[in-house]
Amino acid sequence: MGKVTLSHFKPGLTTWILTSLGLGIMCGLFFGDLCSPLKAVGDVFIGLLQMTVLPYITLSLILNLGRISIRQTRNMAFTVIVLLLILWCIGLFSVCLMSLSFPFWQKGAFFSTSIIDGPKTESLYDLFIPSNPFFSLANNAVPAVVLFSIGMGIAISGIPKRERLLEPLSVAVNALMRLNRMIVHVSPIGIFAIVSYAMGTLPFEKFGLLQAYLITFSAATLLLAVGILPMLISVCTPVRYWDALKVSQTAVIASFVLGSTFAVLPLIVEAAREILDRYHLEKDETGGSPDVLIPLVFPFPDLGRIIGLIFIPFSAWFYGASMLPEEYPRFLSLGMAGSFAKPAVTIPWLLDLMHIPHDIFQLYLAVGIYTTRLGDALRSVYLFSFAILAAASLSGTLKIQWKRFISWSLFSLCVAGVVIASIHAVLNYTFKDVYQSKALIADRQLLFPGVKEIVLKESAPNPDPIQSAETRINRIRRRGTIRLGFDAKRLPFSYFNDRGQLVGLDIDMAHRLALDLGVDIEFVPFTPQTLVSQLNQDHFDLAMSGLEGTIERATAFPVADSYMDVTLALVLPDFRKVDFLEFDKLRHSADLKIAVVANSFYDEKAHEYFPNATFVSINSEEDFFEGNASHADLLVTSAETGAAWTLLYPKFSVINPFKKNIRVPMYYLGAHDIEFEEFMEVWLELKKKEGVFDTLYKYWILGEIIDPPPPRWSIIRNVLHWVD
Repeated sequence: MGKVTLSHFKPGLTTWILTSLGLGIMCGLFFGDLCSPLKAVGDVFIGLLQMTVLPYITLSLILNLGRISIRQTRNMAFTVIVLLLILWCIGLFSVCLMSLSFPFWQKGAFFSTSIIDGPKTESLYDLFIPSNPFFSLANNAVPAVVLFSIGMGIAISGIPKRERLLEPLSVAVNALMRLNRMIVHVSPIGIFAIVSYAMGTLPFEKFGLLQAYLITFSAATLLLAVGILPMLISVCTPVRYWDALKVSQTAVIASFVLGSTFAVLPLIVEAAREILDRYHLEKDETGGSPDVLIPLVFPFPDLGRIIGLIFIPFSAWFYGASMLPEEYPRFLSLGMAGSFAKPAVTIPWLLDLMHIPHDIFQLYLAVGIYTTRLGDALRSVYLFSFAILAAASLSGTLKIQWKRFISWSLFSLCVAGVVIASIHAVLNYTFKDVYQSKALIADRQLLFPGVKEIVLKESAPNPDPIQSAETRINRIRRRGTIRLGFDAKRLPFSYFNDRGQLVGLDIDMAHRLALDLGVDIEFVPFTPQTLVSQLNQDHFDLAMSGLEGTIERATAFPVADSYMDVTLALVLPDFRKVDFLEFDKLRHSADLKIAVVANSFYDEKAHEYFPNATFVSINSEEDFFEGNASHADLLVTSAETGAAWTLLYPKFSVINPFKKNIRVPMYYLGAHDIEFEEFMEVWLELKKKEGVFDTLYKYWILGEIIDPPPPRWSIIRNVLHWVD
């Protein structure tokens, strides 16, 4: 009887990665935020992976381009350009197709933010021009590094005896590949740490903020990565569909988990080379090596970035202003041009150009941890597919099987149609009027309530006048009540929330003042136009409602030094932000119509900055937002006040085009009383030193949540109760 040989299963790298991925998910769900220390392990692993990539791109391009002739370089350039255009067109068509997922609604509402600064622009010169190659290498300016490497490779290809340089370069490239393989062997450990940390610390609710975009983006990515791109390889080359899918999966999974295609470029190159060798699709004399092709196209727009443009039609749909068919040519052309830059720059730019409220960009960033990883996975499939198709084309083995191509295309369109119809139905049923943009500001409550308050509907003089030889502070203590003036339309300093409660930064400060004095509060309403007369007639002891300093107020009613400064800014419709890029020219225009609150600091300052404009006086900022400002183009106010109003009216934005921060002091105003003035100065200084004012500033102005969020849900804490 012969010996029976038992074959033992030996798991490959993909199996180990998938296993570590599953274990990481379970670990994160079990231990929750106790996995936080694993972040350091993941960061170390990503850093080790990235250390070989840029040197590999540089040396590999120089080596492989240096080996081929100028004629071969021209042929390769033509193939690369044509193939890039075809793949980009597929991506843009997918964006148009998936946009049909969004049902038409008449109106939408959205979460807004506090103040929004414009995106920081990148230096395109430093990004694309290698004026100092060492600077480009040190700053990961991949396009500049690629341009330098292409130039060096082409220059070397025309030099005699070039082999003397290419031989050591070949050794260096092989050494970098070997080093990368050594690091990749420990990738299960790094991936376990990264996934455990993400699953243990990322709040679940973040994925609920943009479910419509997430669903559509995910569906488009899967259709391209699992269906269209592998199918394109199988109908244009002898490569089987399942082989293309299986060989590329290690790099795709790694790029998704790591959130970086850059770090796994060597894995993508190896996967492409394995397919080319298996099917004999590459010929040495053509120069179509993955070592050249993949680094060559890496800096250019890829399908991951192009599919991310779905966010623009999603945003338009969300605000109840779905993009019209005639708008798509302009959107796609601008989006394609913007895809050369990072999404953090492209998306806000496109929102402005397409006249879509800019506030939604903050939620784009909130779910970036997921969409970026999914985009990186698609980018890996894109680079892998490009290398296979380009190498086959250069070697003459690319041949379209038209019957399979037509049948696959029809099948893909049918699948896409079913997916789009399903998403459309789900969104139409579940995702309607879910998030209210005013919730951040309209639902806020006081941080320091604690005294009895009465909010008067009408103003009247204090029923208990100050007696002879009595100070204001003594009257307050004798009555047991302090009368404080408020303006209910001074967001975020004083306003009524949705529950009818008087709230705001200054109302919170008022409660703290009354608490420290041990008295109750009577809130007395005032308007900017009646403030001076009401103070003179003793309607209230102190006005606390975000009052900016004017010459008249500062000299007539000095109670204490400024308690905070705000920043002069403009508020205008989102789509008009582009008009103010050349502010120095626009500020002298006679066509501008500007709204200003009467008797305010901004009324004085606006005439200085816009000497030729037409001015419209309004009673409060609300008149501008409600369209009661005679069709004014913009509002001059503070950035802090304007940002709070944009929470209620998200189609407007706050900008500071003045090229400097013009600070405006804020005061609490009251009638002359030396003892009361001295008390207020000391009290304000104490509140600042105690951190009370800083806490209120973060809560009301910056929109921060003061109470720390509860620990993330985990099995060990919430199910087993082993830890607190």
